[in-house]
Amino acid sequence: KRKTAFGSVGRRIPYRILHVINQDGESLGNMHRAEALKLMDQHDLKLVLLRENVEPPVYRLMTGQQIHEEQMKRAQKKKSSAKPGMVQKELSFSSTIAKNDLGTKTKQIAQWIEKKHHVKITIRQAKDSNTDMFTLFDQILETVSDKATYVSKPKVTKEGVSTCILRHMSDKELKVYQKMEKQKNSTEKKDEDQKSNELHQ
Repeated sequence: KRKTAFGSVGRRIPYRILHVINQDGESLGNMHRAEALKLMDQHDLKLVLLRENVEPPVYRLMTGQQIHEEQMKRAQKKKSSAKPGMVQKELSFSSTIAKNDLGTKTKQIAQWIEKKHHVKITIRQAKDSNTDMFTLFDQILETVSDKATYVSKPKVTKEGVSTCILRHMSDKELKVYQKMEKQKNSTEKKDEDQKSNELHQ
C-alpha cells in the first residue's frame, strides 16, 4: 500500500470520529470530523493525517510552516536511506589485464560514476600473476579519485577473487577532497621552492 505524501488533507476526511492533536503536539482527544474542521478554520491551521491504521485515526492540526519543515525532514531522511533507483554496474577482469585495456575499463568506470551509478569491480587473480589486486584497485580509484570513493573497500571474496564498489562522491565529500588537494599541492610547491632555493645557495 502506497504511503500518501505527508501534507494537508484539506477537508477530505473519510472518517467520522478522529483523534486530534494540536499544533503543539498535545492531544485534544477524540472528536467528530465537523468539530476538527471547525477548529482548523478557527485557527487557520491545516489537518494532517498522522496514523491511519488505528481506531480512531490520528490527525494533527499544523501550520503551513510546520508541514513544510516536516516534509523537508522526511525528504532528507528518504534521501539518506538507500535509494531504490540506484543503478549498480559491474565490471570484472583478470589481474593480468593489459595496460591499454585497463585504461578503457577505467574510462568506462569514470563515465558510470559521472552518471552517479555504483560500480562493482571484480578482479580475478590470474594463475601465474603476482600482481597485487589491491594495488590495481588503488590505481583504478586514483584515475577517478576526483569524483569517486569506495562504498565498500577492496576485499577478497573468495580465493583469487577480490571486489570493491565505487560511488560518486557527494558535494560535501568533493569539497573536502578539493580542499585537501589544494593543501597537498601548496605543500608540494613549498617543498619544490625550498629545494630550488637550496640548490641556488
